[in-house]
Amino acid sequence: MRTVVACSVAALTGVIGTVSHQAVAGAAAAGCRVDYTVTSQWSGGFTTAVTVTNLGDPVSGWKLAWSFTAGQTVTQAWNATVTQSGAQVTAADAGYNATLATGGSAAFGFNGSWNNSANPLPSSFTLNGTPCTGSATSTPSPATSPSASPSASPSASRTPSPTPTPTPRGGDGSPADPRITYVGRWDTGSSTGYVPNWTGAYFVTAFTGTTVKIKQRDAVNMYVSIDGGADVFYAGVRGTVNLTPTPLPTGTHTLRVSYRSGDTIFQGLVLDPGATTADPPPSTKLIEFVGDSITAGYLDSKLALSAYGWVLGERLHVRHTQIARAGYCLVAQEGCVGQSTQYFKLGSTGTTDWDFSRYTADAVVINLGTNDIGHHVTGSAFQAAYTSFLSAIRAKYPKAALFAMETFKQRYVAETKAAVAARNASGDANVYYIDTEGWLTPGADYADGDGHPSDAGHIKIANRLAPVIAPKIGVSVP
Repeated sequence: MRTVVACSVAALTGVIGTVSHQAVAGAAAAGCRVDYTVTSQWSGGFTTAVTVTNLGDPVSGWKLAWSFTAGQTVTQAWNATVTQSGAQVTAADAGYNATLATGGSAAFGFNGSWNNSANPLPSSFTLNGTPCTGSATSTPSPATSPSASPSASPSASRTPSPTPTPTPRGGDGSPADPRITYVGRWDTGSSTGYVPNWTGAYFVTAFTGTTVKIKQRDAVNMYVSIDGGADVFYAGVRGTVNLTPTPLPTGTHTLRVSYRSGDTIFQGLVLDPGATTADPPPSTKLIEFVGDSITAGYLDSKLALSAYGWVLGERLHVRHTQIARAGYCLVAQEGCVGQSTQYFKLGSTGTTDWDFSRYTADAVVINLGTNDIGHHVTGSAFQAAYTSFLSAIRAKYPKAALFAMETFKQRYVAETKAAVAARNASGDANVYYIDTEGWLTPGADYADGDGHPSDAGHIKIANRLAPVIAPKIGVSVP
């Protein structure tokens, strides 16, 4: 979809969607042309490219405004600062593109959400308050002093700042491509490629063209979903792996890749000649699931991808990651790795601290305590560690909803409740205890009797968690 709206005090010909505009007497000449193009659209989201061309006097500092008419919302923007109040949207220059000479243009883009029913194009725009509504029958009025019309006649031009390289509309598929979104804890400091840590980490992007390939250093097992389809398992592949043996229709497609095991080093994508990556469908929410083998998906069919955290995240249409590993405890004792300290690290092993500025979780769901009893952790030690753990997570995520799940074997129930109550008593009301009693049936919902849930068991857990967590993070349950 594309629309062009233009206005000027000089005659315009051959412009799509032009209407008349009479210049205000005594004001400096003003005018603009706006090229607004929806470059891609998917369920719930769309991407738009906008170019504003100044057809009037030079402008130093600009704001382009328009209104949506069907409840659309801007979720992310580049090359402009975009704000929205109700239906009214304002895009302001990014500093380095603030100066528009006569005939000069500035381009920016944004991602937005829509209602899946209608996404009509804006019918009108204003540039610095002057309607971009066309015309061209009047002649410029005599110049006046700047004080006569401050909105139309700018003050003395400021010295432009050094111009940084604008964010490209499309990326090249390299690991550092800004159009690739990495979810979970990724090590991005290696020269050989980007490496996911813990379990349940993945990356998402969109791409143009009809084919896509992925570059892997050595043998790896991975799951790939294209255009929201079922995950396809690639076993022991290496080198440049073709993910589209049957070419796709021409257009923009989505891609999600999650590694299972092997040489999990992502070295980039290979696209069609002239094709680029694009921003993936936006998601403004993220949930972390913290735990042991149950949270990691041990013994189910696709490990992390069929565990309750992944299942719930996909159901709620939010991003998700599992900070979990088989055999882990809350308290580090008798050789058991304690999540009370390891959670704050980049990987499930090692001492490198995780940079919590990389992303912010909207919710943290904790399922710990199943293994501690086998390492002789006392109730008092467990309660103290859990209370401190919740406090430390709160320091990293001041606004996240924190959930402490009762273990499915009902271990340390009183101590877990007491830790939540201690946080509540300290004034933190956004911490919740989840009673899981009766959620799973031994034998029927487990892969090994009563230890590790089966695929069906994980689905049951996700279904129980959905109405508990969704309202706390502002999403609805489908």
